Amino acid sequence: MNVKNVLIVGSWAKEQITVEHLKAYSFANVYVYMNIHNPGILSMADGYFVGSLTDVKSIVQYARACHADIVLVTTAAPLSAGLVDALEKKNITAFGPGQSAGRLESDKAFTRELMQKHLREYIPAFQVFTEAGPAIDFAKGHDWQVAVKPVGLSEGLGVRVFGDQLPDENAVIGYIEHILKEKLTGHHRVIVEEKLTGTEFTLQCLVNGTDLIATPAVQDFKKKLPEEKGPNTASMGSYSDRIKYLPFMQADDYEKALYCCQRTLEIFLQETEQICRGFLYGQFMISNKGLKLIEYNFRPGDPEWMNTIMTLESNLLESIEKLLRGDKQRMNFRKLATVCKYLVPPQYPEKLNQVLDVDFDSRRMGKAVHFYYSCDKINNQLQVGHERGIALIAAARTIEQAHRNIEDAVSSVRGTFFYRQDIGTHPLCADKIQYVTQLGNAFSFHNAKADAFLEIHEFVGQCPPLEQYPPHFFKIILRYSGKCCFVAYKEEKLIGWVMGLTSTDGDIYFLWQIGIHPSVQGQGVGRLLLDYVEKNVRLLGCDSLQLTIDPENTPSRKLFEKAGYLNISNQESAVVTVNEHAAVKDFYKPGRHFMIYEKKMDNEKNGPIYAL
Repeated sequence: MNVKNVLIVGSWAKEQITVEHLKAYSFANVYVYMNIHNPGILSMADGYFVGSLTDVKSIVQYARACHADIVLVTTAAPLSAGLVDALEKKNITAFGPGQSAGRLESDKAFTRELMQKHLREYIPAFQVFTEAGPAIDFAKGHDWQVAVKPVGLSEGLGVRVFGDQLPDENAVIGYIEHILKEKLTGHHRVIVEEKLTGTEFTLQCLVNGTDLIATPAVQDFKKKLPEEKGPNTASMGSYSDRIKYLPFMQADDYEKALYCCQRTLEIFLQETEQICRGFLYGQFMISNKGLKLIEYNFRPGDPEWMNTIMTLESNLLESIEKLLRGDKQRMNFRKLATVCKYLVPPQYPEKLNQVLDVDFDSRRMGKAVHFYYSCDKINNQLQVGHERGIALIAAARTIEQAHRNIEDAVSSVRGTFFYRQDIGTHPLCADKIQYVTQLGNAFSFHNAKADAFLEIHEFVGQCPPLEQYPPHFFKIILRYSGKCCFVAYKEEKLIGWVMGLTSTDGDIYFLWQIGIHPSVQGQGVGRLLLDYVEKNVRLLGCDSLQLTIDPENTPSRKLFEKAGYLNISNQESAVVTVNEHAAVKDFYKPGRHFMIYEKKMDNEKNGPIYAL
């Protein structure tokens, strides 16, 4: 396929950044069909047409008028209206799902029932109802701990959960009845499913049939206020890490989500004899009952797509062309973290159709860039309609640094607006790590606090062979390196301790001490605590974790080797063999040798690469 003209169908920030990417990486002309005059798109597109996103006839006519070789459908409304099928009837290549495949997004009941048949372990207990009585009985049978969902598209605001948008049982009953009575989203059906507890992430893939290319995981923040409080919004921002999974995730979480997407494509083809094509967005939760699929969308996420494109080094258009041909290929991403934050009118989302009153100079935004989210510039004012406003996004070596880049940019913006300052901060990311690590176990994990130095001093004395330093030593370490020290508790009893330091350039974390109280040894606390430390080390931006082990300390050696650590003592100049293991000679003092172990936090030296 020799693509000379590309048509993008959509109006938001994700379309703007896609236009920008295509203009930078390809020689194709880029046209856009949108429903508003997004100023960011207007300034870059080679041509545009403004019309209804559900007017399939007009979109097809514009595709023919601009001689589009391929149409990228990146928003939901035209997909559910049957745009892809209409384009294909006119022999115009479309990268998006036909109405049949689009059911994975537009019909939640269809998707849940498909998953229940083939991938039951990835979904919560649920039922689909056409009458309120049985639905209410199901909710009551789960002690009202449920999520209530309309079957069709609701622009991310239709799902309501007990204890959040549904404060009590009467609210659950009322919402079930409301969905059925009003035929919300056009269906006389409602889904009621068990409430999950956990943390969500997004995995976006380019798909064609059963082939897919995955991109780095992203976390989206829908609550308006910090600490995940306030009303739900379409999103207040997002972040991604410099590797393919997020700080609170294990690599296995990412691989399981990828497997779920892959199997979904296979079983969809098996059940319907139809192929899926386009941008598949899987929203997953690491829950108290394992990894679960929340929902699929069949278009890029806004803001998640911006995090993805921000670090993409490959030519997106070329990757799509090769995917459509069935070629095995890969996409390359820069090894950078990203943070996105939205500037919205102060009364959003309670009050819609507002003007976003801001003034800024893009030249003063430093390392951040801005994109317009569903903004229609009328009489030099930004009308945001039912949506948000302006997205600021930055990339950096760590999530924390990307956050600081955004804050620097916000300081140059004048006007009246609201945004979430906490997205991308170290405390927020550390809280996510702590929450996920504690899911389903009796232990709690935290950064060690400076005022706990006496408790830690006493604990170390109970855990030989740990070196027992004087109390003031622990006080100094905790005061100046608190981010590098961690504790584990069972109820209110200290049962685990880790002390560490980072290298001068911040690339290496050195684990100085790790101790587990004798009363809980053998209960898996050591592995859980080590997992918690590794996640925080990645958050700090370290490339590797190193430590020393006494050759006589067999339990420690086995713990770390099982966790993927390698003995790198042979890299040192003076090496001896102790108990058949390489060790550094006289590492601590004459006659006392130590082995140096290391684990790479990311083995993908040139940035994450995801192949078919």
